[in-house]
Amino acid sequence: MSHMVKQKIGTIVDGKLLRSVKQRAALEGKAISGLIEDALARYLASDPAKDDALRSLAKFASHGGLLPPDDLDAILREEMLGE
Repeated sequence: MSHMVKQKIGTIVDGKLLRSVKQRAALEGKAISGLIEDALARYLASDPAKDDALRSLAKFASHGGLLPPDDLDAILREEMLGE
């Protein structure tokens, strides 16, 4: 297991957002830094291309495409995942 090196950063965020983060941290019994770190990790783990493709599929399917949405979703997943 590798040792994680943490670094202090400085940034400016909206005051209302910061208040919400502080409230959530207090409710969850976590440090603000932990919430921010978790949010950044989830953001970096997301796949914007896949999210865009799934939104496009939903929009296409909502216009009465010839294939059922589940079939289109399966085709899209095969293309994206190389299945």
